[in-house]
Amino acid sequence: MMQVTVFSFVSSVVWSSVLASVHYLCRKRPFFIRQLGITNILLLYLFPIVRMLAPYEFSFARGIPAKGLFQKVNLEMDLGRIEAGRNYFLPMAAILWAAVSIGLMVRFIWQYQASIRELSTYSICKDEQCGRVLNWIWKENRKQADIQIRRSEGVSIPMGIGVFKKFILLPDRDYSDSELYYILRHEYTHFQNKDPLIKILAYLYWCIFWWNPVIYLLRKDLAQILEIKCDLDVTDRMEPNFKAEYLATIVNMLKNATTNNPAESFYGTTALSSRRYGSEIRERFWLVTEDAGHQAKNAAFQYFWYVAAAAVVLLSYTFVLQPDYGDPGALTVTGSEASGAADYAISVQCKGGTYSVYVKGK
Repeated sequence: MMQVTVFSFVSSVVWSSVLASVHYLCRKRPFFIRQLGITNILLLYLFPIVRMLAPYEFSFARGIPAKGLFQKVNLEMDLGRIEAGRNYFLPMAAILWAAVSIGLMVRFIWQYQASIRELSTYSICKDEQCGRVLNWIWKENRKQADIQIRRSEGVSIPMGIGVFKKFILLPDRDYSDSELYYILRHEYTHFQNKDPLIKILAYLYWCIFWWNPVIYLLRKDLAQILEIKCDLDVTDRMEPNFKAEYLATIVNMLKNATTNNPAESFYGTTALSSRRYGSEIRERFWLVTEDAGHQAKNAAFQYFWYVAAAAVVLLSYTFVLQPDYGDPGALTVTGSEASGAADYAISVQCKGGTYSVYVKGK
């Protein structure tokens, strides 16, 4: 039998946060990227996400005593059940959680619609160069896609946006054929990998669990992993000189990168480059030039990490955090009354077939 309780939910938060934090710290190490590959790193983030979405408690789970804040909060909830009118903690927490989550989702939808409305004012790129380069990309991938290319002075960096209706946005400037090819190839690869959809789903996941600081870390790192994966897919089997051209294109775009346009700061977009995080750009360049992380280099290490992550998730269901109020001591029964001398004194009185429970004299 399984159920969802306050204790199982807290345990789920703790375990998923630990998994995500350990995975993030390992992901930052070059050895981990080389041995596992960026695709497997992306998939391994599913383990903490699934653990958070499945906060079940099974009948075989054993309780782990926990003191401190968890203990005090649970005592207040217990008092609320015992004393009429005091059971307000959980309802208020649930209302706050739901209100903020709904507000974040509404804001996200409004931003998305605002971005799409703004895109409708951008001019469609119909020049011969855009059509020729895009057809070249389609021939390489042997698949066409319904993507509109638009230009605007309001955009400072190339980006892609859209799940059902897809757009590639270009700053209104002149490009060489090679620059335009790498830009369109980068954004086309994002659409092929369903990266805009993945980013939107990750944002909605954050909207639900906004109160967990580890979710911010996961969301930020997910965006970086998607960019790295796109870079490696674009440059796969490229000669070093073509990789250098691709990276030079990113550098050229960085020179004009700003975040003044609303569409650029929208999380659902996939941008070729960004000024905000220099260390992340350096990591992307290193992985492309070193050809590191595209394919797992060590199958045994790959299987070990998957098995270890799965084992941690499964083992986490065998324990559940529960409040520890100390040893109540031996109960003495005199007539119809039983009392214990614990930190939180509890007495049970029986009269007329009904029981009254007193906690700290209340």
